[in-house]
Amino acid sequence: MITVNDAAKQKNCTRITIMSAIQRGMIDAERFGKAWAIVQNPKYEAWTPSEKHQDSGRARWASPSKASPKKRPKP
Repeated sequence: MITVNDAAKQKNCTRITIMSAIQRGMIDAERFGKAWAIVQNPKYEAWTPSEKHQDSGRARWASPSKASPKKRPKP
């Protein structure tokens, strides 16, 4: 068993991606209090995050956001 953080590092994705896969049943995991432990089995080994979604997420975070509001000076 490994942690969600370790699984994200192994699969080169985010914790949120791993948690989504757990919720969809694509990865087996057990809950210990508030923490999750990933079961390393063939199901986990075969799972890969969607490259399309991972690439778009990385591109979104790599470029500065144009939608962020500018701070107004206080009067």
